[in-house]
Amino acid sequence: MKASILLLVLCLLVPTIAVPQSKKIPVAVDHDGQDSIGRAVAFALKEAIRGSLGFVLVETNVKIPRIIIVAQSVDALVDSVKGRVSAIAFSIIYYRTNGPGVGIFLGITVQSCGPDIIEICVKQVLPHIDRAVDFLRRHDPDLWKTLRPE
Repeated sequence: MKASILLLVLCLLVPTIAVPQSKKIPVAVDHDGQDSIGRAVAFALKEAIRGSLGFVLVETNVKIPRIIIVAQSVDALVDSVKGRVSAIAFSIIYYRTNGPGVGIFLGITVQSCGPDIIEICVKQVLPHIDRAVDFLRRHDPDLWKTLRPE
């Protein structure tokens, strides 16, 4: 009797657990830069997206509509702070697989990050991604719906 009740509860919960996963917005992160801080921030951003409730990390070359974060970083130009500070720009782009053009620019944010504040830098980028996705939802609901498979 206990086993059948447990099975019934699991059957009722599994669809509920699976649905939010499919409703996550696909996000890819592409990094361009030779500096170690930029690489570390891009890696931390991927991990933050992977652990996010609203986003799912996908590869940049996946063949579905998605948000792409293009992170471009450069080490400091001044020798006294090289390796301790990087400038990083994060472009937020809606990318689709068909239609005229392939990308729609949604926003950009720029940060200066150091090795001891990588997580802080990432936490400051995530709200920009949220706002860009919300902007797309409010201003072009048809495109936004392509990010949320039914």
